[in-house]
Amino acid sequence: MRMKIIAAITSEDQLLRRRFPRVIGADNLVRPYDEYKAEGQVILHLAECGSFFGQVDLFKVRGKFALSDAFEDHFVLPKGKIVVITHRRVILLQQTTSNIMAQKKFNPARDPCSVVWDIIWDDLMTMELMHRKNDARKAPPSLLILYVKSQAPDYREQIRKIKCSRGSHQAQEVYSAIDLAKNTYGPVKAKGMLKGKVMKPYMPGAEGTTGELVSSKEPAAVAAVIWSHKQVPMSSTFGSNST
Repeated sequence: MRMKIIAAITSEDQLLRRRFPRVIGADNLVRPYDEYKAEGQVILHLAECGSFFGQVDLFKVRGKFALSDAFEDHFVLPKGKIVVITHRRVILLQQTTSNIMAQKKFNPARDPCSVVWDIIWDDLMTMELMHRKNDARKAPPSLLILYVKSQAPDYREQIRKIKCSRGSHQAQEVYSAIDLAKNTYGPVKAKGMLKGKVMKPYMPGAEGTTGELVSSKEPAAVAAVIWSHKQVPMSSTFGSNST
């Protein structure tokens, strides 16, 4: 063990985490490690961070919502879309077109998503589950409609669609997750909460950094996400309506 530690210290290879950082939500409670949620947190942190090649150093790369939002849940949707729920908003992300066309396996640490739209809780009025045209008879609803505050006269500007997997209860699960986050954090509560009251183990300046370190030659090796000092405004960016 001592020799392994010495070898790691003296190695010129970049030391990266063996697994994604643990999720610590807006309530700052430490829960048992959940790999699926850890992947979702990385997806959130790298959203809109630009493009890069090869293994990304998550200590140096961060996206639009990395500091302002605490991860709550996420769902992988058809056609390369991902819905992410935070303590402040619901976000629809899109995987890169090149990945989808090449049918490459999505890697959260290497394939940053773009933001299609996001809705803060204050702008979310209500939600509705609906069946789509080609849904099987007696199948669960596969479409979730979100109604948002908007001054635009065009009805299409007042709704956002989340198209879920047909023949499954995914739409209901997304509905429940959004409803839970909104009821828990608010619009008022989300604004009043200070994200990062407790220093995260992978934040700059934190002592006693946790997690196993391995050589960057390890294929599964990933690093932790650093939180930017640049604040993200508490406002929605509705973006495109295309889903």
